[in-house]
Order: sequence, then C-alpha cells, then structure tokens
Amino acid sequence: MLDLARGTLVRSGTPVAIRPKTFLLLSHLARHRGTVLSKDALLDAVWPDVTVTEDSLTQCVRDARRVLGNEAQQLLRTVPRRGYVLALPDASAPLPAASLQATAQDAALHRPPEPTVAVLPFKNTGDNSNDGLFIDGIVEEITNGLARFKTVAVIARNSAFAYRGEPGTAGATIGKALGVEFVVEGSVRRLGPRLSIAASLSDARDGLRLWGETFSGDGSDLFALSETIAYRIISRLVANIEGAVLHRPAASAPESIDAFEHLTRGIALLRSYGDGVNERARAHFLRAIALDERYGLAHAYLALTDLIITGYGGAPREALAACRDRAQTALTLAPEEARCHRIMGMVLLCYREHAAAEQHLRRSLDLNPYDADTLMQMGYLLTMRGRGEEALEWMDRAVRLNPIHPQWYHYDRSILFYAAGEYRRAAEELACIPGCGVLHDVRLAACYAMLGMRTKAAAQIRQVFEASPGLPIEDVVKTQLEFERDEDVEHLVRGVQLALDWFHGDDVSASERSAPCSSFPKKR
Repeated sequence: MLDLARGTLVRSGTPVAIRPKTFLLLSHLARHRGTVLSKDALLDAVWPDVTVTEDSLTQCVRDARRVLGNEAQQLLRTVPRRGYVLALPDASAPLPAASLQATAQDAALHRPPEPTVAVLPFKNTGDNSNDGLFIDGIVEEITNGLARFKTVAVIARNSAFAYRGEPGTAGATIGKALGVEFVVEGSVRRLGPRLSIAASLSDARDGLRLWGETFSGDGSDLFALSETIAYRIISRLVANIEGAVLHRPAASAPESIDAFEHLTRGIALLRSYGDGVNERARAHFLRAIALDERYGLAHAYLALTDLIITGYGGAPREALAACRDRAQTALTLAPEEARCHRIMGMVLLCYREHAAAEQHLRRSLDLNPYDADTLMQMGYLLTMRGRGEEALEWMDRAVRLNPIHPQWYHYDRSILFYAAGEYRRAAEELACIPGCGVLHDVRLAACYAMLGMRTKAAAQIRQVFEASPGLPIEDVVKTQLEFERDEDVEHLVRGVQLALDWFHGDDVSASERSAPCSSFPKKR
C-alpha cells in the first residue's frame, strides 16, 4: 500500500525503503491510475525544476518495479510508444500483496481533519559540515514540537527526510507527493561565532509562501540555541498554519463545515474582541460537538467560552459548576490534549482551587511545553498565588515565544506588575488594551492612584460610573480576581479606594493609603 499522507510504501505489512524520486513517480501514477501517462508528463511531474534525460525516467521505473516486488510487471506496465500506466485490479477483485491503494480520493479519506504539514530537512548553507547534526536536531525538535499541537498533523521525520539531497525538487512538489497541505523549509548559516537560521512556511497546493523569518544566536552553545530557536519557530508556525486555514474560502453552507473547522473558527473568534464574538464562538463550538460529540477539545473550548461569558471568577456558583463539568468531559474524552488540561486549570482557578489548578497547568506543559498561551496562563496562576518572581519568568518566556501575542497577555502582565508594586509598568500594559470592560478601568484607576496621579485616577472612576451607575466597585475587585492571599486583595483594594476617595473629593495621599507590598524584588 502506498500511503500518500505518510509518504510510505508498505508490502505485506512491512515498510519498504523507497527513494524520493521513486515515491514521486508512484504517487503521480497512483493519482492517475488506469491512465496512460506520457514520458514527458512523468518527467515534468517527477523533475519539475530540472532537465533530465529519459534515462533518468527509465531508471526510476526500474526502481519502482523493484520495490513493488513480484506483481511489478502486472501493476506498472509499459505502453509502447505512449508511456506508462499503473493498472490496479478491479475494486471488487482480490488485491495482490503490493497493490497501490493510493488515489487522491483515498488520500483524502484517510487524511486527518487537521491541517497537515511536513518539515523538510534544513539546508546547511555554510562551510562547516560539523553543523549537520545540529541542523537535523533543530528540524527534529520542530517536528516533535508541532506534533504536540493536536490541531496540526505532522508527517513523520523519516518520510520528510527521505527527500534529503533532492536539490532539484521544489518544496511544494514534495508536499504534494507526501499528501500534505503545508511545507516547512529552512537553512542554517554560520557567520563567525553566530548562527543564522531561516525558516519558511509554504502552501503545498500552489507553492505560495505564507511566512518566513530569520533567527540568529550565539553558536557557542548549540544545545541552548537549538531549543530556543525551535520553540520560537514552532510558535510562529502554529499561528500561521491556523491563520492560513481560517483565511481559506469557507464552504458554501455552514452545515458543510466539519467539526475541526468549526473549532478553529470558534477559537479565532474567542481570541478577538467586539460585541457578540464570544456568543458566536460558542455557537461554533456547539456545532462542532453536534458533528462529533466525542470531540474533547471542542468541549474544552465551550467550557472556556462559558467561563468568559459568565464572568470568570465572579461567575455564579452554578455557572462555574457547569463549566467544571464540561471541562471534565473534555478531559475524559481527550486526556492527552494539553489544552484540555489548561482550560481545566483556568476553571479550577476561578473556583479558587489554586493547587489543583496549578497541577493541571503543569500537566498541560508536560504534554506541550511549546504553547505560549499556557506559559502565560501559568504566569497568571503564580501571580494569583503570590509567587511573582516565578510568574515573571513564565510570562517573559511566553512573550519571547509569541511576541505578536493576543491582547490578554497585556492584561495578565498588568496584574503581575501591580502586585509587584510596579504601578507604572502595570498602567502601561493596561493602556495597550483600552475599552476592555469595567474591571480594566477600575484597575487602571488603581494604578494611577498608587502613582499619585489624582486627576487621571478620578477620571477613570468617573468613566466606570458613567458606564455602570451605582456599581459596587470594591466588591467587584474582591470577587473578580482569584488571589490566594488576602494581602494581595487588600493591596488592590487600597489603590481602588484611593481612586474613589479622589473621585469624591477627599484629600488623601497615595502614601497614606499604600504600604509596601511587593511579591517579588523589582526586576529591570
């Protein structure tokens, strides 16, 4: 069996070693089985970017018959003065041991619903041949890392590496032969003590380049460099692959969109801001579950959406219980899906079950240490537990992996900086995300108050009351954030109360209201 999705040939249950060009030839013939293909057509398909003689095709056909075994002459036939044909038996007849069940339709039926990607060997464009193992290590790290994201299906390393040493074959051509939608390519060049690593993502259907970036670092510590750069490349790739899938034309009717696409569109809406986006995301997750009731990740994101809609830690107890039940369903269905553990951690944090929440987040990172969102969420959890120094390390790592990050990263970092007594940095983070609700405005007022900025603090409180007249602001602050320590709650309440006093005209100074309260030494 020729498996176009995995790039392998299996005979009688045993994998058969096959050369890249031979695989390309058989793949092309399999997609046109029963049709006589001319030699020129085969030359164009197998060697699209270079000129070769018919001798190359003859040798490739000979090698194809060798790997097919005893049935070779029956399967791969020469048609005099016309070309070659792959003559597979009738579907109702018994199949010989080495039959090639590999049409484009077969590949589509067996292709996973997730976008498929192959990470091809990176090229060494420098003069140092000793960098070869390091380069292969980066590619393997990227391949393994992408595989941790269950929304991306990655071709096995051995299949992708079968195309090493094929400089005349374009990445898109190899991608088509492997039956994938996306191809990752790259090169590494040593420039004195530094290494420059270029990576790119292309659509295998048309060869269009979707993303490209160059990374560099100190080449003296190859292990640390490979890990750091691989993490950054993985983060960019996942975002760009998911983005490319979302920007493809949608099916004509919503009913024809499969469960995975509903999940992906729901996640994109959940990451955006605007009226009704959470409710629209929820509808997509419900549709995904209706199409596949055992879709664990869809259940998890439905739990997260309901958590957001009902107010996170300020949600009614019955709403939190429903979110917890839904998150547990997700874990039962997909216990090895990292994001299911992350979302359960968020639900448990809103329950104020801090230790259990941390356990699930650490399990999520065990399953997928490359997910920047989980790294940021761990930082937020540790902030809530009063462990600011650890929290900053996790958050900084998340930002390094995902510098073009969602807006909520700013929100979580602002809470950390306020808890640390770094009110200016907290205000700067909040200023990056204006118009994000009452709690945002209240916390910005607290930052201004602790900085002694009386006019700005009072103006923020006025803005809150104009939007929500009579709002019990102090109660909102106490219930919405999930601090484990009373002193952290009191610290935030002091800033809010000072802003309220200034709004009402009381002459109270920041120094009178505030006392030193830093959960970790300041870092610059």
